[in-house]
Amino acid sequence: MADTQRPARAHTLTVWDRHKLTATGVTRVDGFTEEGILAQTDQGPLHIRGEGLHMETLSAESGDLLVVGKITAVAYGEPARGGSFFRRLLG
Repeated sequence: MADTQRPARAHTLTVWDRHKLTATGVTRVDGFTEEGILAQTDQGPLHIRGEGLHMETLSAESGDLLVVGKITAVAYGEPARGGSFFRRLLG
């Protein structure tokens, strides 16, 4: 049987002055509020916390994400095994 999985996307993360974040290699966004965004990358979940967060750009085709607002924390996690969005985001 042929392997039909696509190759993993390269992932980069850049934060400017804690008010603008760009990420590449994003496969999807599982949820977002003004206080947090949970994005999935090929290398695991990306948790972005802050105040007044807005997703300015999300391209499913290229995997580019642009977030603006006050960024207070960025963390990577292991794949979630269930639970609510807020439990995964704040857990």
